[in-house]
Amino acid sequence: MSKFIGKRRTTGMVAIMVACIAGASAYAFTASNTVPAKKAGSGAGAIAGYTVSNASYTFNADGTTITGATFNLDAAANDVKAALTGTPVVADWQDCGAAAAVTFLVTCTFATPVAVASATSLHVIAVEAGTATVA
Repeated sequence: MSKFIGKRRTTGMVAIMVACIAGASAYAFTASNTVPAKKAGSGAGAIAGYTVSNASYTFNADGTTITGATFNLDAAANDVKAALTGTPVVADWQDCGAAAAVTFLVTCTFATPVAVASATSLHVIAVEAGTATVA
């Protein structure tokens, strides 16, 4: 009977050693992983509009179409678009570029002149950063 107890004890010790080795091996694999830090989050910020002033228009020779417009914004803008029709559609918007430094002057040249009869309002889209997109 003592032979049986010794064999059982040896088998138990071998099983414990195998479990320890397997556990240490698994730990070694998981301990070597590196996950880079990343940022994630959510937030909100107020959207404040621009004030447009000093609007002026350039007409063609006979005064029937508007070929350009200039105006000032009250702050810097990275991209500006303008339209002169009452309810602008995508094709009405003209890309004017950025507002000039210091004066915030915007100059728009209309690739397709706008008939004076159709020019009922000056609409302006301006963004402080990025690109103004009309879709």
